[in-house]
Amino acid sequence: MQSKTKVIFFVGRPGSGKGTQIQFLKEKTGFEVVKTGEMLREKAQKKDLLGKIVKEVLEEGKLIPTPVVFSLWMPFILKLNEKKAKGVIFDGNPRKLYEAHMLEELFTMLYWSEPFLLYLKISEKEALKRLKKRGRGDDRKKDVEERLRWFKEEVEPVANYYKKKKRIIEINGENTIEEVWKDTEKKLEKADFIN
Repeated sequence: MQSKTKVIFFVGRPGSGKGTQIQFLKEKTGFEVVKTGEMLREKAQKKDLLGKIVKEVLEEGKLIPTPVVFSLWMPFILKLNEKKAKGVIFDGNPRKLYEAHMLEELFTMLYWSEPFLLYLKISEKEALKRLKKRGRGDDRKKDVEERLRWFKEEVEPVANYYKKKKRIIEINGENTIEEVWKDTEKKLEKADFIN
């Protein structure tokens, strides 16, 4: 029997350095990465109804409704299932508790492993400091505060859910990039996720 596809939900406050760590993890494991933000930006370029909706919501800086996000995930996940992917990393998702439940149902149906949540933890103060330095287009003060508020209200309950299930790995994201990666690698090896 083929070994089950492993799933990592990788979350962290804006500015936590997720992108860098996900790249290290991808290189180490060969896991595929689900980059929802990229998928949404691509969809926003399309002239169909869904593309127009996504474009409007992105321009307003709001959260994309879950059914829209799921409609982009489904074909991608099914394609990964067909090619018997060893593992999958979700970059910054799930962002809501019911997204986690919906994904878990899908993974059960596909006989994939139960997901692990990797939570890269930094304080709000540290997030603000880093984002100020970074100065990207979506890092304006009002937007940043909104994203931090949303993280606390929507993503932290997801982290608590996986904490109760003992399916969480918490990493101190305030260390150096190298220390964060060393810690991530060690904890994933201990959880028998990578070898």
